[in-house]
Amino acid sequence: MHKEDSITSWISAVRSGNAEAAERLWSRYFRDLMIQARLRMSNIPKAAYDEEDAALSTFYVLWQKLENGSYSEVADRHDLWNLMLTMLVRKISHRAKYQSAAKRAHWSHGVEQLSLEELPATSVQELSQNCLELIAALNDPHLERVAILKFEGYTNDEIALTLNRTRRTVQRMLNLIRDIWEKELHPGTG
Repeated sequence: MHKEDSITSWISAVRSGNAEAAERLWSRYFRDLMIQARLRMSNIPKAAYDEEDAALSTFYVLWQKLENGSYSEVADRHDLWNLMLTMLVRKISHRAKYQSAAKRAHWSHGVEQLSLEELPATSVQELSQNCLELIAALNDPHLERVAILKFEGYTNDEIALTLNRTRRTVQRMLNLIRDIWEKELHPGTG
């Protein structure tokens, strides 16, 4: 079987829910995705998000969307690679913006917008450390993932699609996260 034919057939099989075909695509493209991510991630701290995270996230979203009937225009390995590369670049760009000190922090409960570039470097480091501590306080990988996606600017609908959950489930998880963080930030008030 010609290599392009097999990749084309794997794309079709993934659309039909074939996990083995998804695994074959994964095996074929994961290393290449990681290489491309590494080339584009020089300005992102690896402790928070590395090329493996970018490649995993890209492939997972692609797989879910193919299974859900999206990307009907993807017909062969060239289309697939172009789509994966576009998704990867967007994810990395989004992450770089998120981690940029120039990004404005938005807080949901009455705190005015703060420009991180106006804060002293020690305040930015403390803010980053506080965010990491709040994420760790969730003590649940599912809640951590939802919180991180929300920090990255995803809507509730996008989070639901990414995690294969309902929008209502994501809303409940966000409410639970808020409750946990409220108790963490204001002990003894709940």
